[in-house]
Amino acid sequence: MKLNYLLLDPNDVARIQVRQRLKEISSLSLTKEFSSFTDLKNFLEYETTDLLLIDPSENEDKIFKFIEKYGIQKQVVFTSKKSTHAVKGFELGILDFLPKPFTLGRFEMTLERIENKSLGAKPVNPELKKSVEVKCNLKTEKITLSAIQWIEAMGDYVKIVTSKKKYIVLSSMKGIQKRIPEKHFFRCHKSYIVNLEEVSSFSQTTVFLKNKPVPLSRTKKEAFKAAWSSRY
Repeated sequence: MKLNYLLLDPNDVARIQVRQRLKEISSLSLTKEFSSFTDLKNFLEYETTDLLLIDPSENEDKIFKFIEKYGIQKQVVFTSKKSTHAVKGFELGILDFLPKPFTLGRFEMTLERIENKSLGAKPVNPELKKSVEVKCNLKTEKITLSAIQWIEAMGDYVKIVTSKKKYIVLSSMKGIQKRIPEKHFFRCHKSYIVNLEEVSSFSQTTVFLKNKPVPLSRTKKEAFKAAWSSRY
């Protein structure tokens, strides 16, 4: 299975060199490359990815805060000449740090980390192997339930977010909620339904998914705790 990745490097020459080098790895597929953090951030508002290769030499603070806010540490690899970025990456808990210029051999060690992490993943619940059909962009799409990370209200529409794609569907939250198993999906806020398998932790006011924090309503807190603890 191929890993889709995004590349952020403010240096045009360095970005081209990384892109060309990684072309030699058949298990990788470049989705898009960026020279600007703002452009990358805007892209991630509507799309998802498996891996982020980032040189944080520009907009350091904004990049660090973005990674922490959205909880995407385990998808991020820093590529940089600065040793301070290695230290910061360790503090953030990112997947890896690659000192520039890095070799293919060194990057393959990063891929091994990803593979080992995947091998340790819990098996998918049989009920979540089923799919739900939705209409998106005039097409009928099948979405595997286990792939759904969260569902977000958008007026007369809902946004269904998976690790690969985001679907904008004409539906109410109540309507989509009726079509997914209550045991595995929880409406933690009037605007959010979360896949309980994607929840890493939670606080008094927030549910922390693997790559995004979402609000937890005060009135839903006890019910959420019960649902999360009995999800297996």
